[in-house]
Amino acid sequence: MRRILGFFVGLLMWALLPGSAAAILITTANAPVGFSIVRDVGGGLVLSATGSVTVTGGFNSSSIVLHVVLNNASTLNGVPLTPAANVQLSGWGFGVDPNATGVTFSGPFAAGLIDASLDNLPSVAAIEVCANGGNGCSGAANGGIQAGNSDVFDLILAGHWGNAITFDPLGARFEASGTSYDFACPPYCGSVGGDISVPEPQTLALVGLGLLALGAFAARRRTQRH
Repeated sequence: MRRILGFFVGLLMWALLPGSAAAILITTANAPVGFSIVRDVGGGLVLSATGSVTVTGGFNSSSIVLHVVLNNASTLNGVPLTPAANVQLSGWGFGVDPNATGVTFSGPFAAGLIDASLDNLPSVAAIEVCANGGNGCSGAANGGIQAGNSDVFDLILAGHWGNAITFDPLGARFEASGTSYDFACPPYCGSVGGDISVPEPQTLALVGLGLLALGAFAARRRTQRH
C-alpha cells in the first residue's frame, strides 16, 4: 500500500513540474504578445525581464520582423516600485520554430541592448537568437538595461517563414554585483514578486486523477479498519 501511495504522490509532483505552457505562438501580424521571465535569486533580489513581441511583417517570406519591447523590472524584495540597484539586463533571447538562419539588430544603439546574433546563453543552450548589450551573450557585458528602465528594438530574422512562429523558451541574462545569472521561461515564468508556473490542461488532468486515486486509497484504508 505504501508503494501505491508513493506512486501517486510522485505522479502529482511530476504533474506539477513546469512545462512549456509559456511558449509564445504568433500567427497574427501587429498583435503584441506579452512575456514575463522572473526568478527570485535570494537576498531579497527578484530578477525580472518583461515586455512584448510583435511580428510587424514577414509571414510567408524569407525575412520576418520582430518588434521587441523589453523592460528590466528587477526589484528588491519583490516590491514593484523599488527597482534593484546595480542590476543590468545584458541579454535576452529565445528558441524559435522554424529555425532562424540569420539575425539583424535594428535599434537606437545608444544604450540598452545594441546587437544580436545566433547564439545561446551560457546556461540556457535552447536559446537560439540572442540580443545583447555588447560583447555577445556569452561574454562579459559592455552594457544593458538598468533596473527600472526599458528598451525598444527590432530583430529581423532570416529563414523560411510560414504563417506562424513559435518562441520557446525565452531567456534572459542579468549582471548583478559581479555575478551573472542566466535563466529561461519555462520554468521561470510569472509576474514580479515570484516564480509562477501555469499547469497545462493535460497536467491538470493528471493532478485530478492523482487526487481521485488518493481519495479512493484513503477510503479503502478506512473501510479496512472497520
